Amino acid sequence: MKNRALLALALAITSAGTTLVALPPPALAAPQQHSPLRISQVTAVDDRSIDITFNATLGPDILQFTAANPAYAGQFVKISGGALDGRPVSQITGTTVRPVDSPGHRTLRVVLGPGVTLDSGTYELWFDGGADPLGDLFFRSEGGGALPGTSTRPVRFAGTPDDAAFAQIASARRFDTRTVEVTFATTVWSGVPTGAYTGADITLTGGDTVSRPVYVESVPGTAQRVYRLYFGADLAGAYRLALAPALRLTTNAGQAATEVAADVTDGGGAYAAPKIAGVEVADTGDRIQIRFSRRIASVGALPVKETRTGVSGTNVTAAQVRALLRFSGLRATSGRDAAEALRDDAAYFSDATTLVVKLDDPLKPGSHGAVALVEGALKDVTGTANTGTATVPVRAPRHPRPPGSGFNPHGPDYLKVNTRATTVFQRYDHRVSDDGVSVRRDGVADRVSGQTIKTVEVDTKYLKAVFAPEYGGRLVSMIYKPTGNDLFYTNPVGTPYGFSSAAPGTPGNSPFYQNWLMVWGGVFPTLTEAEHGKFWNVPWDYSIEQKNGRFALTITKTDDVDYPYKPSRYVYGATGLKTSVTYAIDARRPTLDMTVSIENPGAEDKRFEYWTCTTLAPGAPSDEGSPTMSVVSPVKTIYRDPGYRWMESVEEPAGPAGSGLLKLDRLNQMSNWTRDGIAYGQDLATLPQGDWWGVINHENNEGVIRVGDNKKTPGMKFWEWGQNNSFDTNVYSKGNSARPYIELWAGASPKFFTPAVLKAGQTLSWTETYLPTMDLGGVTNADADGAAEVKVDPSGAVTGRLFATAIGERLRATLVDATTGAVLDSEVFTGAPDTAVRLDGRVDPGGQARLILTEGETTLLTAESGL
Repeated sequence: MKNRALLALALAITSAGTTLVALPPPALAAPQQHSPLRISQVTAVDDRSIDITFNATLGPDILQFTAANPAYAGQFVKISGGALDGRPVSQITGTTVRPVDSPGHRTLRVVLGPGVTLDSGTYELWFDGGADPLGDLFFRSEGGGALPGTSTRPVRFAGTPDDAAFAQIASARRFDTRTVEVTFATTVWSGVPTGAYTGADITLTGGDTVSRPVYVESVPGTAQRVYRLYFGADLAGAYRLALAPALRLTTNAGQAATEVAADVTDGGGAYAAPKIAGVEVADTGDRIQIRFSRRIASVGALPVKETRTGVSGTNVTAAQVRALLRFSGLRATSGRDAAEALRDDAAYFSDATTLVVKLDDPLKPGSHGAVALVEGALKDVTGTANTGTATVPVRAPRHPRPPGSGFNPHGPDYLKVNTRATTVFQRYDHRVSDDGVSVRRDGVADRVSGQTIKTVEVDTKYLKAVFAPEYGGRLVSMIYKPTGNDLFYTNPVGTPYGFSSAAPGTPGNSPFYQNWLMVWGGVFPTLTEAEHGKFWNVPWDYSIEQKNGRFALTITKTDDVDYPYKPSRYVYGATGLKTSVTYAIDARRPTLDMTVSIENPGAEDKRFEYWTCTTLAPGAPSDEGSPTMSVVSPVKTIYRDPGYRWMESVEEPAGPAGSGLLKLDRLNQMSNWTRDGIAYGQDLATLPQGDWWGVINHENNEGVIRVGDNKKTPGMKFWEWGQNNSFDTNVYSKGNSARPYIELWAGASPKFFTPAVLKAGQTLSWTETYLPTMDLGGVTNADADGAAEVKVDPSGAVTGRLFATAIGERLRATLVDATTGAVLDSEVFTGAPDTAVRLDGRVDPGGQARLILTEGETTLLTAESGL
């Protein structure tokens, strides 16, 4: 996952106008044993821009921050000489400071705003953090070394009267018969689209023929000057390349107002069809990474998705892998051929050039064989199909590393509670308005700092959970210790957004009750209004109980709030409802219970909404998410929110035209969310296996499940930012909270702005359980004791997988014919922390199967296919 983040970092800097995937937040208290960061050179590029080059590669935090917010660093850069008087350059309107895509990523460029230019005189430049150490302001190297102190010594440099130039093409040459390489005379900060291209503003004209690229690639390490344009047909003859003014190509001088064009010179040979460029087996022996020579656009009928920063996440089934690849001489430890040892969710594209194949069993240690492409099985971004079928050698490691993290399930159970813990939430500095509730756009500064929040940490053999009762009463994080990964997502950099544009002191027009929002993450109760409710960022009263290896944190809130400037669609007022939420952990189990109780103590019925908000990103560090994630649930039909008609181009209708009802098939996959959107799962309260939903990460088949009483919480809301937004958005982007997680909500009513009613004196209560899952590619049914998947193919072949939360206990899994009750397979096993038990059998074609988990005479879970 770190490799994906580093790739995105490089692409973000090299792709004009592109933002990037989340990287870990900076550690403000990092030890300073590293060599300090220093300015090694300051150079005037032209009369509008100055390059500041450092002695080491800059850290990802400052590279991301300055790429996302060019106004940030100028607050701390001062220049004197000529027309510059030593004030921060941010005080010059329009001035930016951004990273340059130099090979070593060591340079920041200051571009002065319009009306201010350099001359040939002598200047001095320095950094000044005021009272803040520069290291705390993110000026650190990749190795952690900080720019020392609160200010630096001035560095002299010579100015230049040379005019900054608008965009010009220095050269355009045919790289091969389907590629044109374009080199601009100077850095192009924005305007060149990257990735798949369907526009009409880049044209290649030869005689009467006009061609347009189908893909645009930025070449890393070229100071944002070199791009490659890929075409869907061979090029021959003389051409002229033109980039239209509508692209707004932006250089140090500003935006180009005229066409930028050049003749294309001949060069290069024939375009090479895609092929396998290399194969590597993971050290665990159960993953085979296949690298292709080209970016792949499709495998058979399956489109391979790719964001602008190169993230894919397209999942590939076993049948699709077998239609793509031929394995020879490779056998798993089970004795099966590699093609037969594929998992059902058999592979995924981490990016458009890399396919990771997953096996149920590792390859035999030290074995060797080969892999080859099936002719014509894939196409690259130019539409060129593979023609070669040559085999590529594959060798399994001689001494494979056992899967897992070395977790010892036989260690003693324990419970440790730290009630004096704190965590730091990095977020944009902001000012609360005079109404004491809202934040307005002009109240957000161009600075990020850490907000220290009191937390309660709970540590058991299986879990490390962090709660923030004083910030929305939330469960911030729950790390599953056998893997070290979180079940939830925590935002590394928060930014206010969703502001009201109405005049202060009048009802707002924000989407949110408080006229703003800021994403942090985890799991938290929202009430008594829709969206994120009234209390997402305020303290809740709380108490803690610890007894007999069990921890309970109870938070309470009485709804006595009626914000006078709330948007008009929030209509329930101060309901007086009393809400109690108890988070409970038993040291002997890897699960967490969340018991919600809502009481109406008044004499009148009350309309209200309650939703549990979850930000799910299992199988990854707390501030990362996988592009392979998919929603698992019993839901077969969704209702599309009226504002998101794009979903109709992805899913088939499930009701009359205009009903908003769609079949849920492709939108389970995060990679198929082309945009942000809201949808609602249907019929949860009546589905026979309807009391659960969750998310699985298909990179490592780790998941998280929420189990509840969906007769009491029939609402299931989907919110996703869209694949591109989630993985292309720079976490330092001001006002943009798109992040790589899946947001699922459990509600007491079927959808937002549709109230539930609590009668006078009535109490509504239920318990939600959150549990990890391992080694599952899908889920048929789940409860607090585990999760199971049962699949029957058209021939009647049955496969079953079951992950149990009774780790270390003696259990039995039984697979039966759902019609006859005949036992197909059965296994007594000990619950494991990182693997599922696997069963198989056969029923008559068209039949179904049931998987049953028992402990002694007690049935813990049943899962039946076909329901």
